[in-house]
Amino acid sequence: MKTLNELKEFFKMDRFVCYNGIEIIDCDGERSLVKAAIEDRALNAGDSVQGGMLFTIADFAFAVLANCIHPVTVTSSATITYLAPCRDTAFITASSQEISRHRHNCVHEVTVCDDKGKAVCVAMMNGFIKE
Repeated sequence: MKTLNELKEFFKMDRFVCYNGIEIIDCDGERSLVKAAIEDRALNAGDSVQGGMLFTIADFAFAVLANCIHPVTVTSSATITYLAPCRDTAFITASSQEISRHRHNCVHEVTVCDDKGKAVCVAMMNGFIKE
């Protein structure tokens, strides 16, 4: 299992995540927590957080936990359900929890919340464990 500092160092190379201001808050091997400040560039035409931003933070929460507890792991498939518009929020968080692992496959459930703790979407992320 990788330490929090090792994960932060590894993911410094994820340029897309860095560009979007997403940071690792915690990862204890059971759950990961990541956070992003919401800037104007993250909003869609309806002044809600763009669905792509919500998906990106969910995918990153998955990546942090999966790569903490397994060798190099990549997303192989994902589904996301948007529960409510994400408006008037200073930041969003995403938390991932592994619910299954078998050989080279893992499945995580990820919840994305606004700054009030309201769930705005949930995702099921399937990963391929490369080693």
